[in-house]
Amino acid sequence: MADDQLRLSSTWGQSTGDGTGLAPLIGLDEALEQSNLRRGISREAFLKELLGDLHHQRLIPLLLMLPRRWRGRNANLPEHLRSLGSLLENNLVSPLLLATLADDLQHLLPAVSKPSGLSALDRWCQRQISINIEQTLPLPQTLQALWSMTADAMETASVMPQHPGGMLAKISHMGGALTWSNHGLTNVQAEPERLRNRLLAQILNALGSNRLNRAGRALEPFSFEGVSSGRELLDQLTKQSWQCCARIRTSVASFGLGASTRIGEQWLQIPLAVPYRTGLLDETSQEIQALMPHSSLEMELRPPESSPLLLQYYQGVEGLNGWAALNELHRPWQNDRSNGTVTYQTTELRGEQLGETLDLCELIAAVHNSEAQLSHLQLGGYGALGFCIDSTALLEQAITGRTNLFPLTLADLWRQRLHRQLQQQLDAGLQATDDSVNRYRLALEQLPQDLFHDNQSRPDACRRLRASQPRHSPFALVRALNGEFSGELLTGG
Repeated sequence: MADDQLRLSSTWGQSTGDGTGLAPLIGLDEALEQSNLRRGISREAFLKELLGDLHHQRLIPLLLMLPRRWRGRNANLPEHLRSLGSLLENNLVSPLLLATLADDLQHLLPAVSKPSGLSALDRWCQRQISINIEQTLPLPQTLQALWSMTADAMETASVMPQHPGGMLAKISHMGGALTWSNHGLTNVQAEPERLRNRLLAQILNALGSNRLNRAGRALEPFSFEGVSSGRELLDQLTKQSWQCCARIRTSVASFGLGASTRIGEQWLQIPLAVPYRTGLLDETSQEIQALMPHSSLEMELRPPESSPLLLQYYQGVEGLNGWAALNELHRPWQNDRSNGTVTYQTTELRGEQLGETLDLCELIAAVHNSEAQLSHLQLGGYGALGFCIDSTALLEQAITGRTNLFPLTLADLWRQRLHRQLQQQLDAGLQATDDSVNRYRLALEQLPQDLFHDNQSRPDACRRLRASQPRHSPFALVRALNGEFSGELLTGG
């Protein structure tokens, strides 16, 4: 375990819900050793090619996923990241290092990234969406138009080629046997449903942007089904017999990456994750290791006699704080909503409480996206204003008065700036209820921080660490923490 934090349990696959018939698994370390990459190119040459394009945002977490002996030497990294590389060469990332990286990321990225042209606030406020490479259409303003648009776009969207681009494609073809995608897996939902999710997510974002003071802005208020806020839309859907609910969800994060390898005629899926040091000790005085989680508020909107629309709210690497489609490949080892690989917190939000939650989502998004724009933050403030788990925990804290998530790294500096930004937006005319504002302010003050702990905060941190674990997982680290397989090792050097 000390050298392979992504080791898989030999007991995975004993349950039919594990899906190994459709998605047999192989560990990352074993896949790297067995693949043609390993046999056809030296490890050092492979790393040099892999790390040469580290400004690609998906390759940074890949560096953290690689087994230690595959991380290579500091000299293989671009010069501006060599200090980080020296830290990671023989060590795991920690909450403290994550917080430092989140702050420094704002200084590192401008040197290697091209501005997207759209700020977080611009993305959140958009009244249009690209449904494929050639088409950008205005957001629909009725349910009928939403369904019609997805049906019309189905044929063009389904024929769009999907190839990994840039350095990922180059690496994929280096050995021919290991590819950075989950070859052979299907999506959880069909193309029309996925497009519907994307459209409704942006509709909710656009409705939320109505809260901003319109003075000096070219955008007119946006309406959908004759309403101008997410809460009003929820009420409208409920009156039409839709079933609407939301839950805080947590799963192992792979940061949008997938991997598979072909052995003979069979494709094996490679579970990916980022191991980290928790800063907490177990009963044997060894530091507990875990896997970085992905967390969001999942919302399911189910119309009568139709499949549900699946959305999630979080601070995303996509470049904004807000709603996004919950469009996923079906990875039974990571994101199955029924087999325990996704864990849900006990509070299920419905009715009035869900309406209050949508109010909070719109308020928080307005403040965070405004701060990201005015402070010229890269990736819409991702990291500096919190990772996905921080934004979800902040929302959970505001809704319930406490959070069950770990690790949390939102630093005090950025909490102060968010407090300041909130007041500036309110003074400028931001529309928000006193209840939402008070809940948000209190959550910013009381949200735990997992950079350092003392005797008073440590028990709750341990509780949150375990509460954030999936109830079922192939990863030995997760199984040791969730109590699923007590024989797995929990600690490592």
